[in-house]
Amino acid sequence: MAYHSIEEILQYCRAHGKKFYEGVLIPLFRSGQAEHGQIVKSLYVSAGIGQVIAARAFIAGASGGCQAEIGAASSMTAGALTALKGGSNDQIAHAAAMALKTLLGLVCDPVAGLVEVPCVKRNVIGAVNAMTSADMALAGITSAIPADQVFDAMREVGEKMHPSLKETGGRGAGRRQGRRTDCQVSDKIEKIYVLF
Repeated sequence: MAYHSIEEILQYCRAHGKKFYEGVLIPLFRSGQAEHGQIVKSLYVSAGIGQVIAARAFIAGASGGCQAEIGAASSMTAGALTALKGGSNDQIAHAAAMALKTLLGLVCDPVAGLVEVPCVKRNVIGAVNAMTSADMALAGITSAIPADQVFDAMREVGEKMHPSLKETGGRGAGRRQGRRTDCQVSDKIEKIYVLF
């Protein structure tokens, strides 16, 4: 069983989770909706969730696909936000479980091996997912599957995921060049708009 320090877990978030914190928690502080101490306490909650995920599964795309990065960061942020808003320990666990559960199976397929496309957009999805999961938990909605079992499921999915779909494996969206000439969907959408 691997143990990681709070610093290591939060450091991993440099490309993914950090953006979640910046996009979700910091605006609450800047707008006066949360005090510095509350933010710090919520980050400890987040780090605790990250520690459990790291011990039971993975937090790196090379090991478990994007579910391990965006999914783990979304789960950590959902827990942090739930704690920040005064949620109980059970609500924090439900938020973390719901956030990760919705991102299970997400492959890690950066275009040209860079953490830009589709990663930046996935950060947005992960942040919105974290906020939604926190709101659901605070509203009394519970996860049918407990958080620890969701983390275990992520490990199982990640272990079965083909290596070509993890980080720099070069498949999925990572195999595409993103040239406009290759996009027939945009052309079809444009034709549909003409009909209206």
